Parts: sequence; C-alpha cells; structure tokens
Amino acid sequence: MAPASAGRQEGPRPRQPGVRQRRQRRVSLCETLDRVLNKGAVIAGDVIISVADIDLLYLGVNLVVTSVETMRNWDAGRERAAPLPVPVVEV
Repeated sequence: MAPASAGRQEGPRPRQPGVRQRRQRRVSLCETLDRVLNKGAVIAGDVIISVADIDLLYLGVNLVVTSVETMRNWDAGRERAAPLPVPVVEV
C-alpha cells in the first residue's frame, strides 16, 4: 500500500497563527559591519584564569564598537537631555 502523501503535492506549510516566519536572506560582511558601526554594539564578557581551582586573574571586559560619528551623535543627544541635579553646598 502506498503512503497517504504519495498522491499529494507538497506545497508550502500552512501558517500557524502567532508564528512569524523568517525570510532567509544572505547578508554580506560589509552590510553587517555597516549596521554595527551605524547602530553600535556592546560586547561584554568575563575571563577567569585559574590553576588548580585557584583563581589567579579575573578580567571583566566591556567593549563598545561603533563609529565616531554615531558616538558624537549619541553624546550630543545626552547633552540636550536634562542635566542631573547638582547638590548645592552652602558654606
């Protein structure tokens, strides 16, 4: 006996409600680098070097990757924002 799907043609799967389907698109390295430099990215990590279960060195790394122009625009936006209140000290 032939399987039940032998006579049917396989087509696209019906969409399930609430599930977004991703479109597969190849992105070049240049496009990825351009997006990271325009938007900015923060890479954070920890490195612990130990010998015989004794921690010898701990490195906490926070790396910001962005273009100079993006950083200047971000910094200019911070200056326009309301400044933090400065406490007044009377002598």
